[in-house]
Amino acid sequence: MKEIQKIKENLNKYMTIKKKIINNFSKANKTIKSEINHNFKSMNQEMIKGLYSVISPSNSNKYNELNPFRSKNVQLRNFLIIHLMLNYGLRIGELMLLTTNSIKKSIQNHSFSLIITNTDDEFDDRSKKPKIKNEYSYRVIKLQERDYRILQIYINEIRKEIPSHILFTSLKPPYSALSYASVKKIFDQVDSSLKALLPECFDTSAYDSIERLTPHVCRHSWAYMMLSFSFEKYKKENDSHSDLRQSVNDALLDAQDDLRALGGWSPTSKMPIYYGKRFIVERANFMNLARIIDSSIKL
Repeated sequence: MKEIQKIKENLNKYMTIKKKIINNFSKANKTIKSEINHNFKSMNQEMIKGLYSVISPSNSNKYNELNPFRSKNVQLRNFLIIHLMLNYGLRIGELMLLTTNSIKKSIQNHSFSLIITNTDDEFDDRSKKPKIKNEYSYRVIKLQERDYRILQIYINEIRKEIPSHILFTSLKPPYSALSYASVKKIFDQVDSSLKALLPECFDTSAYDSIERLTPHVCRHSWAYMMLSFSFEKYKKENDSHSDLRQSVNDALLDAQDDLRALGGWSPTSKMPIYYGKRFIVERANFMNLARIIDSSIKL
């Protein structure tokens, strides 16, 4: 798969670009005590790189021994499941709602989109059917062209004989749509392989470790990377025409708005504010450590 190979070749370059964003502001990854009583752990750069080492599908030139799934078709399907959740912030229910009609291109083929909506498929026999969380979860997310191409390979080559329009199904008859338990099982198997590869990242004595890889961890990781990237972008744009404090405040608000829109949170949801609070606290800690190092008295 040439498209998959490009992902693997570009991964180091991608991680280099993201390294400052993820590492600088993820070193103090303790949960902030607030009105939101959750432990929202996210992956750092090393974990994400390790994750892609595990889930990258085998190709004709190289067999991925780290991948816990034997079938190349299953490898590609499971790669897409985790890749979409990590890079586009999909909830597990939203991922399960995707159909072959959820992936769209523009008339001129200049842009590509992922449509998040409810579906009514006659072949969906799941006892616990997924559904959109709230009215703000209906949304259109822009897809990177590379991801669109990989999805087309999956749709047109791997699951072309499957009668259901549900995107992610079993690849064996009767081709049932993946259930919550099925997706969880995929994550559990990848989690085991990732723990074998990077056991230190799951060491509970380390404050920036994760207990296990889950769909929620992927969404939290996306949210934090997205807010961090947006903040730096908006701050750079604002620096030229506002004072420092105003620049930081405006950049954070704009980044939270982006996160709310792309993540499908309602206007009253506190989640974007939570991520903003966590980001500012970690940014302040990073700056304080830099100050201490800069002003340290030589012993």
